[in-house]
Amino acid sequence: MKILKSGRRRMAMLAPAFALALLPFSTGTANANTSPGWGDDRPDVIWDCNNGKTDLCQYHEVSAWTQLGKRRQVGNPVYNCTGSRDVDVERWWTTSRTTTYSFQQETKVEVSAGFEDKLEMGVKASSSQTEKWEVGRTSTTSNKLTAHVRPGMAGGYWFAPYWRKSQGYLEVHYGKRKHGHYFWYYPGRGSRGVEINTPVFNSDGEMKGKWYWATWKC
Repeated sequence: MKILKSGRRRMAMLAPAFALALLPFSTGTANANTSPGWGDDRPDVIWDCNNGKTDLCQYHEVSAWTQLGKRRQVGNPVYNCTGSRDVDVERWWTTSRTTTYSFQQETKVEVSAGFEDKLEMGVKASSSQTEKWEVGRTSTTSNKLTAHVRPGMAGGYWFAPYWRKSQGYLEVHYGKRKHGHYFWYYPGRGSRGVEINTPVFNSDGEMKGKWYWATWKC
């Protein structure tokens, strides 16, 4: 019994010291920095820009292009599984897209309204009369389409929007040194680690893209 008591006493004395020894490691993990690709040896520029902790947070566009995006189903499918005749359904189909931001070109991070403004200032404006974009705007398209579905079949519409893809980097200034520097460039000066995808719309305000119709057996 004496051995058990002394053993417990020794563990009780060691426990606080053991916890203190682990504390620096538990608070300094690689996941603490929310700027993708950056560890704790660099400032968390994304968090700082989101929370107004910088003197400057400016996006610089390095390259940009327009490309057709992935298809996404619009509305509910039309089913004619038990019918004995063709079904024609005339319906207005509507879909919308809005600007998305990603960092290191693969990790999406939530950005605040103020941070969005700073990102959008670095995106070059539209220079075409027939193809336009406006960062931060939600673009919508509607189309009156007729669905033709044979008996035993179902059908649905998909829409693929055109995206204006902008890639660049962030220039961040601090009022006092952070990790030894006043200025930081995320993820590197001249890099393309920040990506802003903006839906393209036509001069009439409708979002630009392609509609697809597909049918399949029930």
